[in-house]
Amino acid sequence: MEAALRKADATLGRVLAKARTGGASALRQQIKGLQAGLKKLSAGLEQMETKKATTGPAKRAERPAAAPKPARARKPKKAA
Repeated sequence: MEAALRKADATLGRVLAKARTGGASALRQQIKGLQAGLKKLSAGLEQMETKKATTGPAKRAERPAAAPKPARARKPKKAA
């Protein structure tokens, strides 16, 4: 989550730097895109929190029983 926030912060910094040289409409479009991304991230976090609260701790999936290994072939006896 912190990585996503850092990425959004860096993107916002780049957008604002471009806005100084670009027009207001370009800035508006970039901000709309960032807001949509943050809304999507927020919805995903809420979904994770509600899922985590209802399901409790995650359980490991049971593995199927391993098939028995075939016996090793024996060496033939030497003739005397």
